[in-house]
Amino acid sequence: METMRTQQAEEIVASHMQTLYAYARSRTASLEDAEDLTQDVFENIWRCREGVRKETLHNLVYTVMRNTVIDYLRRRYMKKDKMDIYTCCEEEGRSTVEEDYYYKELRVAHRKMVKQLSEKRRQAYILYFYRGMSYASIADRLSVSERSVGSHLQRAFRAVRLGVDGIYRYKAG
Repeated sequence: METMRTQQAEEIVASHMQTLYAYARSRTASLEDAEDLTQDVFENIWRCREGVRKETLHNLVYTVMRNTVIDYLRRRYMKKDKMDIYTCCEEEGRSTVEEDYYYKELRVAHRKMVKQLSEKRRQAYILYFYRGMSYASIADRLSVSERSVGSHLQRAFRAVRLGVDGIYRYKAG
């Protein structure tokens, strides 16, 4: 397998830069963050160039960008003192009445699913998701191991996601 050379990397940057930047810009609402994320994508690919195959490079570039943006958004939301996904989403703005309606429905469905969680899972979920607490802090507060916190959160996230998906499928069908 042939490794990526500097000239090939420059060609990749030139051919994908504008599209990746536009994608990052649409997701972050910040020129500086979009530039940083786009640069991060190319740096990550360059660092892993030994394992990159030419035939999968195009898809890899876009997959890395999508994952980089997702990681950025997760970090951004988790840094807030009071973690409230609804406030975060509102800050980004809504462009239509229909989006506002779906957004409010999502909030209701999300809250409904959180209320249906078992007590320990609900507490762990709220402490982690809304308050941004670490696994260790949650473990101390709930008097359980960090491993138990991870298990509670994994099951809570899955239950909430599946529950919200189920509510939307029911309403759409």
